[in-house]
Amino acid sequence: MSERLAMDADIVCVGFGPATGGFLSTVAHASACASSACPPNIICYERADDIGFGVSGVVTRARGIRASFPDLNPADIPMAAEVRQEKVLYLLDPIGASRRSLALRAADKLIRAFRFALPIENHALELPYTPEFLHKQGGLVLSIGQFNQWVGQQLMASGAVQIWPATPVVAAAV
Repeated sequence: MSERLAMDADIVCVGFGPATGGFLSTVAHASACASSACPPNIICYERADDIGFGVSGVVTRARGIRASFPDLNPADIPMAAEVRQEKVLYLLDPIGASRRSLALRAADKLIRAFRFALPIENHALELPYTPEFLHKQGGLVLSIGQFNQWVGQQLMASGAVQIWPATPVVAAAV
């Protein structure tokens, strides 16, 4: 039986996703404010080759992001932009290839029947209003993968957190 190396850590996370990034940002900020002589040793293991792999994009109001990063400038985050204009489009199925319900297929036919009276452009009908729960004005459009990479860079640059990509975890000793 081979002996394994051991390392003590105060906080260990497995997997660097949006929730872990938010948690580690909060912990790093709290430990920086505590100004203790011995800051906690914080490690995050990520099995992917780099942080931010395998996640897509999002449109968000960004309340949590702005709370975690009060001095946030969206221009600092790759592939991120502020929401300046919003509208909701009903997308028609131009060739009938989607698996829409019977009701949506009927709506498509009805909209096409009145296509000369409706503002249809590129197989899309702009709806007259945006429901309140869809309002994202002042929020962000961003790639979650690029955002996770940016958060990871901020954490590692602060010196408060170590992120170890390409490190799968099978078990941890407590």
